[in-house]
Amino acid sequence: MIALAIQMLRHDGAKFLTMVLAVALAAFLTQNQASFLVAFLSMTGSQIRDVREADLWVMEPDTECFDQAKPLKETAVQTVRGFPGVEWALPFLKVDTNARTESGKLSVITLIGVPEESRVGEPIMQIGDATEIYQRDSAVIDPGGMSLLYPGQNFRPGMKIRIHDEWLTLRGVSMASPPFTGFPIVHVSHATAMRLNRAETRNTTFVVARLAAGANAAKVTKEIAQSTGWKALTREQFEAASWKFYSDQGVPNLFYITITVGLIVGIAFTGQTFLMFVKENARAFTTLKVLGFTHPQLAVMMFAQASLVVVLGLSIGTAMVVATTELAKTLPFFRGLYLPWEVTLTCCSIIGCVTVMAAGMSFYKVLKLQPADVFRA
Repeated sequence: MIALAIQMLRHDGAKFLTMVLAVALAAFLTQNQASFLVAFLSMTGSQIRDVREADLWVMEPDTECFDQAKPLKETAVQTVRGFPGVEWALPFLKVDTNARTESGKLSVITLIGVPEESRVGEPIMQIGDATEIYQRDSAVIDPGGMSLLYPGQNFRPGMKIRIHDEWLTLRGVSMASPPFTGFPIVHVSHATAMRLNRAETRNTTFVVARLAAGANAAKVTKEIAQSTGWKALTREQFEAASWKFYSDQGVPNLFYITITVGLIVGIAFTGQTFLMFVKENARAFTTLKVLGFTHPQLAVMMFAQASLVVVLGLSIGTAMVVATTELAKTLPFFRGLYLPWEVTLTCCSIIGCVTVMAAGMSFYKVLKLQPADVFRA
């Protein structure tokens, strides 16, 4: 019975191929855009996660995400250190400024100062030694920054960038997580960052801290907020806040539109093609009724046909997504892209259910067919 159903599909190869490609296209568009959206939004917390030692972030109440922060007053570090449940607290300085290479290439960069004594937030290196950033006028840059400031070039010791009127020597390439903004991430010593922070008089963008063993995170953050008026968040909460800030902006709406279009295209094409398939094979279905096939048996046949279309279509579509994701990851700024299994499972489940529903609507036409129709011209 199932073999007969598959034979019917193979007999009408053009429509079979059309249905498979429609499902594959829907799976590709939805998974591709959804995975890109999730990956890009996860980049909003990249620099937060890179400070591996800290699990508590303190900031001005107006701060909504990592990239838009209002500096704290210089006494903020000592204030945070005085709260019960805080093991240690340090200043974190982030400076957004312009950098120019020796050849004149200009770009906005994010400058991050690493404290010399504690070395909290020190980058993991791809090339070179991170401790060299503590030398005077030294820095390391991320792979995206290398590709933007030095397109087509490999890193070589002695490369320099100019910030304001000072030259920094690049000592290596870090493995800093790709930022959502796409700006190069440059790590320097805290002293160097302070010297180059000419747009602000304050040199504490955030206070990063670690909770003492056994401390209640909710209680500590609440006490800091109530006593100081600042915003105190755990690392996870700060990542979630940054995610929400950017997800409410206009750019994610473009992804939502593409995902919706992908679903509509897949549903419309698959459903319409299934209806045409049933209509053109009405004589075959009525003949099966004459031969004694029951409605449940016909339902099993159509379910088998729909399942084959769904499995083939989703497999092809998912394979296309994996291929494009791996290809995009070769670009430095897209190195953080990935295909979450939750995205694949959700998209495939929705498309599979809709395709089976379309087959169910087509089966309704089969139920209305009369055996006598097979003898009509």
